[in-house]
Amino acid sequence: MQNKTKITVFIINLLLCALIVLFTALFMGGWGVLIKTVFYGIAAIGGVFGVVTFILRKLALLKSGFVLVACAFAVVLSVALISKFAGLNAYPTDGEKIDRLTQIIKGTGSWGMAVYVLIQVLQVVILPLPAAVCYIPGSQIWGALTATLLASLGVLIGSVIAYFIGRLFGKKVVIWIAGKETTEKYASYIAGKGKFIFVLMQILPFFPDDILCMVAGLTSMNFPFFFLTMLLVRPLIISAYCYLGNGTLIPFSGWGIPVWIAIFALCIVLAVLSFKYQERIEKWLVSKFSRRKAAQTAEAENTETPQDEEQEEVVPEENQDEDIKNENDKE
Repeated sequence: MQNKTKITVFIINLLLCALIVLFTALFMGGWGVLIKTVFYGIAAIGGVFGVVTFILRKLALLKSGFVLVACAFAVVLSVALISKFAGLNAYPTDGEKIDRLTQIIKGTGSWGMAVYVLIQVLQVVILPLPAAVCYIPGSQIWGALTATLLASLGVLIGSVIAYFIGRLFGKKVVIWIAGKETTEKYASYIAGKGKFIFVLMQILPFFPDDILCMVAGLTSMNFPFFFLTMLLVRPLIISAYCYLGNGTLIPFSGWGIPVWIAIFALCIVLAVLSFKYQERIEKWLVSKFSRRKAAQTAEAENTETPQDEEQEEVVPEENQDEDIKNENDKE
């Protein structure tokens, strides 16, 4: 069954990559070389990644790559259709096309915002999309503050749904979604290392925070603590993406250009390192916290002062007999 699933996902992945190339060539002729190169590059990377993961029999990675390719295809298809029927190709530059596309989305009013919130819900529960893909477009359309509020609402709803998937449907469903190895590993982390490690995993980028929401539902973690963690941590991370992606903190011109180049280079390096050394990083962080927790426990035990108890001197039985004999002789 697993082998059939792998073959099916692999074939559909290659088909979508081919369709991305086809739609880009047929319907996006009016766009600049950079945009078309990005779409062609996504198709090429998705195809190569699919082939490599299929050969190495990495079904979880193959599924993740397939989801990203499917989302990229949806974006290309949407832009291609809007370009064809909304007259975007009539605008001479890509900047003007993007401005017109933004106006079209803004024109949908509350419907556009509802769709944006729904995307955030789906990216937590179903679609493992990169954060930048989910948050930054909203900040460009509605502004950083509005995008932060909308995305936070969607992510909180999705996180609650993911938690109750684990709580109500149990381990088998979570294993079907995330895989047996991943589920058991993070369940043991959360159950054995306490609540602090869960909060740490939500903050750091090395951990799949969306899968962790489902796994948290399998453990003894209560819902109020889970929801409070999501409410305090996730909006902070989302706001960082939205304000950075909007150009509010670092502009996309002048001194901001070399800063953005350095940020992108750093992100690429971190992505490669986290992909290559994810297991080592996770084990180091967990062991670091475990040693700290053990040291605190030992220190607490050492500070406890036992009550002084008067202990009676125990006289050996042989000495007791000898003392009784001496007393008899004296009499």
